[in-house]
Amino acid sequence: MSGARTTPPGRTAAPMAGARTGYITLFDVRFEHGYYNASGGRCPDFRVVPTPACAALMSQLGMVFKDHGTGFSVLVTQARAAAMIAWVRSHYAAGPQGQGYWSWLSFLMVPTNPGFVGITNLPITTNPMVQNLHLDNRVASAVGGRMLLNGGGDEALYPVTGASWSVPTPAGRIAASLDLSGAPVAARASVSDGVTRFDLTGLPYGWYSVALTSKTGKPVAAKGAATTRLYVPQNPLSLVLLDLLLTQPVAGAGDAAAFPIPPMAAPPAKGAAPTPAEIQPVALTVAFQPRATYWHYYVVAQGRGHFADDLAISGGAVAFTKSAKALPNGDHAVLFTAGTPLPLHQRAPQRFALSGHRQGANGSRDAISVARLPTAPATPVWPLSSPKE
Repeated sequence: MSGARTTPPGRTAAPMAGARTGYITLFDVRFEHGYYNASGGRCPDFRVVPTPACAALMSQLGMVFKDHGTGFSVLVTQARAAAMIAWVRSHYAAGPQGQGYWSWLSFLMVPTNPGFVGITNLPITTNPMVQNLHLDNRVASAVGGRMLLNGGGDEALYPVTGASWSVPTPAGRIAASLDLSGAPVAARASVSDGVTRFDLTGLPYGWYSVALTSKTGKPVAAKGAATTRLYVPQNPLSLVLLDLLLTQPVAGAGDAAAFPIPPMAAPPAKGAAPTPAEIQPVALTVAFQPRATYWHYYVVAQGRGHFADDLAISGGAVAFTKSAKALPNGDHAVLFTAGTPLPLHQRAPQRFALSGHRQGANGSRDAISVARLPTAPATPVWPLSSPKE
């Protein structure tokens, strides 16, 4: 039976058997942003940098990194693919902490657009020096034919830290630092005055957490300060830490289609490793949503006189409220405020018009007609509580 072959979300077509491409794609990551509606949603706002440990690992395993400006790719040479799979298989951890095939690549997404937070559906106070987003392919989900790494919300924001990290530690408790897999790491620690101070110097940049236990080893819930930090460099200044696992670490940990190496038996069984031909290129999308803002229009009368009551803004399904507003220079304006927040776009689809009449001081009644009002700029964006309406 013949017919077109379809590829499930998250997969891209693998090289044909025997094709002499020289490389096999592991990951093809694309950046999208709803703001960029004039360029098909492609987001050019990041430069991607492998962490030093990631760069060293890719070199060791025969991988190649390519930054495309609106995303990036990771490939492996065909000649080294079998050795890469064997390396991943050999790094199975029996646990109990960090059990599974935990092998991942870490990348820093460095913003190149200073206004990125302003146009994006993130807390307006987001500061890369204080917090970063963390994404990894364990939580990737198939949506609309794409494998999305994120939903663009603020749930993935974590505090960042340098090499020194202090964690409140109640009396009788022991604090241990863990990596992405949940396995303890060899961070130097000192305890004094109810605080454990971890020194992460020499550890790879990445996601770290702290687990508290009693002196008998029983897990204890932490209270107070956040127990997860993203250890990232001060330079370059990243906004996103992205971890890409090479294979599903344990059964049920994410969608198997989000990992280029097929799931492997746990614990490793003799002769059960995948072959290079089974590697499936994974297409992932980091999708950001545009910030929605309340648009304000100030209409100021020129000269003496005032606006008639029929002054109105129309267009689309957006209703505007109208109020009088005194401006800092003493002028009086009519303030129109959108009743619903409107997403920011590179090319705004809204078409608002102003119409009505102006009552002159001499009794004249002049028609007002502006067929197309300007759309809201992307900057500046002010919080609702800001006095700068």
